[in-house]
Amino acid sequence: MHDPASSPDGPAHPGQPRDPGGDSPGYEVAHDIVGMVIAWYSRQLLLARRAGDQQRLDELKTRRQECVEDQHRLRDAEPEEAGRIADVYAERLKELEASEPQGEA
Repeated sequence: MHDPASSPDGPAHPGQPRDPGGDSPGYEVAHDIVGMVIAWYSRQLLLARRAGDQQRLDELKTRRQECVEDQHRLRDAEPEEAGRIADVYAERLKELEASEPQGEA
């Protein structure tokens, strides 16, 4: 388990600049943000299954799989690439959440 008190740097936030010497927080933040987008797609997949919307289901599966692949790619990413992925996915998450009807959020 990660102990934030033992880490020399506090947790980074998606909008904050990353410390070039601290690649671990950048990776962790990127991994978490991509995970939140994957979770959003997973929830939408469930709703599409319940609605019987095969076209939407196929689209969501494809997009979710792209996210999973990006999350796996983070393992070998340089800190700058991890930061770029975090920024892209933070923006995507904001757009996805804004597109949800108020009753489903």
